[in-house]
Amino acid sequence: MGCMAVSADDNTYVRDQNARVDPIFTLGMMTVAGLRDILADLPDDAVVVVARDGAGGGEDCSPLADVEEGWFFPAAGDSAPLGRDADGNVHEPGPGDLYAVLLRPTG
Repeated sequence: MGCMAVSADDNTYVRDQNARVDPIFTLGMMTVAGLRDILADLPDDAVVVVARDGAGGGEDCSPLADVEEGWFFPAAGDSAPLGRDADGNVHEPGPGDLYAVLLRPTG
């Protein structure tokens, strides 16, 4: 018997994990659905550039190099990969960890 893939709409793991996070940490955050809506009418050949918020004086920008799933720690502003990291450790998500899509810049 083959393995059946679970569609994103049927996967409740993300919803359940992210529902445990204090809503104050998610204010102003964009979801994948929101990003799809914004990108839907843009040209396919437009370059995606990741820019800092400019709070530190200047705006550092870099082209988008990679997209990956991972764990985001809103309180620390840090992340961990899904599965094993470079040291072979696996992050077990806690109540404040968000399942997220990480956009990695080139620089």
